[in-house]
Amino acid sequence: MSMQQGLSLTQKQTLKLNTQMIQSLEMMSLTLTQLQERISTEMLENPTLQAQEKDPVSVSYEEYSEKQLRREQKNDNYSDSYDNAAADSWQSWFENTLTQEESLKDHLLWQLGCTSCPDNVRDCAAAIISDLDDNGFFSQPLYAVLNERQMACRDEALALIHSFDPAGIACSDFRQSLILQAQRAGLDDEELALFSRLVNEHLGDMQAEKYTQVCQHLHISREDLDNLYDFLKTLNPHPASAFSSGREVIVIPDVSIKVEDGRLVVRLNDSSLPVLSIDSGYQEMESELSKSKSQSEKEAARYLKKEIQSARELIRQLDMRNTTLEKVAKVLAVRQKGFFLFGLGSLKPLTLKDVAQEIGVHEATVSRITSNKYVDTDWGIIPMKNLFSSAVRTNQGEEGMSKEAVKQKILSIIENNTTGRALSDQRISDLLKAEGIECARRTVSKYRRELDISSSFNRSK
Repeated sequence: MSMQQGLSLTQKQTLKLNTQMIQSLEMMSLTLTQLQERISTEMLENPTLQAQEKDPVSVSYEEYSEKQLRREQKNDNYSDSYDNAAADSWQSWFENTLTQEESLKDHLLWQLGCTSCPDNVRDCAAAIISDLDDNGFFSQPLYAVLNERQMACRDEALALIHSFDPAGIACSDFRQSLILQAQRAGLDDEELALFSRLVNEHLGDMQAEKYTQVCQHLHISREDLDNLYDFLKTLNPHPASAFSSGREVIVIPDVSIKVEDGRLVVRLNDSSLPVLSIDSGYQEMESELSKSKSQSEKEAARYLKKEIQSARELIRQLDMRNTTLEKVAKVLAVRQKGFFLFGLGSLKPLTLKDVAQEIGVHEATVSRITSNKYVDTDWGIIPMKNLFSSAVRTNQGEEGMSKEAVKQKILSIIENNTTGRALSDQRISDLLKAEGIECARRTVSKYRRELDISSSFNRSK
């Protein structure tokens, strides 16, 4: 019997997923309450993870708020209007009554407003968003929703919406949503093709545990199939579920940006989060067990090593979340300084892309870290996303005004009208143009409705 040695070339499909990156992105979007729940769950499941409360000597955010309130009540360095606004802000903080339920439509339209794109694409995207159902899917065919002009830029508008959060929105069904989420997670062409076949052809087989049959059809190993299916379980077949629960959530500010001694100070509200670390005793145990010749002790060492790596990754992700949130807050403090000092009328145009470029991250990261986050300011507790605003052009070559600033201008024009008759939207548009602000009549009408102001036919001024 002769044995021959040789080389052969075979082609094999493998799945390479950066689960750490996916988990980091999920961590970014968590609120403080959700983050506390996540840490509690990890503490129960991972014995190597230990938590230590913040140094009791340090001042907590709540203590800082109370002391700041007492100091402001005794101090008249600012105007009466400033003091009243600050007092209202602190009242909101202490009563914990600021609640807000954001709809999927509001969340998507906010991202659309913070994105630079042609007007025709924006109109088409807004029409698509307005017609999505509670699951974030199409409620009817797009040809029944869009007019002929909008259909011409349908693909571009869909691509824009598909870049928004939550991933998997604006799809026909949950299968298409899962595939879009996988694409957003960074799967390459081969991985995405495998994943798409699994979702479209073999979900029933997987539920029936026909793993061997699925492996044969996809021409992959059982290990690759397990990796593929584990990844599938991290995705959400109903991406809009967070916006349709109907639950009322108490808003807790994630960041404070306030004036102190004439300058803006940024503080993270992380006093309610423990300081996480890895138990050194388990690290020593893992090191000792790994040297043993006993199979059971080696198995225990592998288990401890896995849990230690998991704990280390959680600590890293938490640090990345807080660091990114603080970087974004500091950029907002600089770019929206006028708002923090003087109020809504001084809000500047600012997009997610602007902030992303300044701190060196992807635009989607800024979208996630600002979603469902709130800022405690001298003008009240506000959603962080409200500090982003699209620009309204001026005819003086300037960077433009934010949408909110223009709305305040419109409000001021209406309130200060002394002509004896109500100003039409066209007249308001002309007055804005005289001040160098390009704002068409239909845009004035839209902003007026958002301000809950009736038309000129139904108001006195």
